[in-house]
Amino acid sequence: MPPTLTPPAEPKTLDLGPQFRAYKLDQNAIDAEARTVELAFSSEEPYDRWWGTEVLDHKPESIRLGRLLDGGAVLLEHDTGKHVGIVERAWIDDDQVARAVVRFSKSSLGEEAFQDIVDGIKPHVSVGYRIHRAVLEESSDEGDTYRITDWEPYEISFVAIPADPTVGVGRAAGDESKNQVQIETRSNHMP
Repeated sequence: MPPTLTPPAEPKTLDLGPQFRAYKLDQNAIDAEARTVELAFSSEEPYDRWWGTEVLDHKPESIRLGRLLDGGAVLLEHDTGKHVGIVERAWIDDDQVARAVVRFSKSSLGEEAFQDIVDGIKPHVSVGYRIHRAVLEESSDEGDTYRITDWEPYEISFVAIPADPTVGVGRAAGDESKNQVQIETRSNHMP
């Protein structure tokens, strides 16, 4: 008797809005004369979300850097009304960490923000991003682990109190619109 073929299940989707993660700034990366700061804004460190554990993939084809490379916004506390600078360069290093050089505005808010960074008052960095595609890597009784294989950072913020200064934080943002993320399931990790 020939084997019975089972039709593929409907793809799993999640309705997700903007996501945020936080990192700590290295004070040695500040160029006071040029008003620039080199910083790390994302890594592959797992982070627990309400919908599962998230791992941001850092292969070059997984990160859409276009918005950051086109003068991406540098904000305070993910607040679009507190635009204090721009992203001058963004890249992914061999250690699978995404980095950027940001330059601060000479506006009064930009001056104030830059001085707080120089003084070590605001050492925490957070990235705002959209998830476009994810792969369910593991499913267990403890929850699901997703590798985010297509994501788009769209702003870098300096934040006062991240929930976790080393791996990330979920925060509200001005843009609460959601996009549907299709989840791929790898055959060797079926629940």
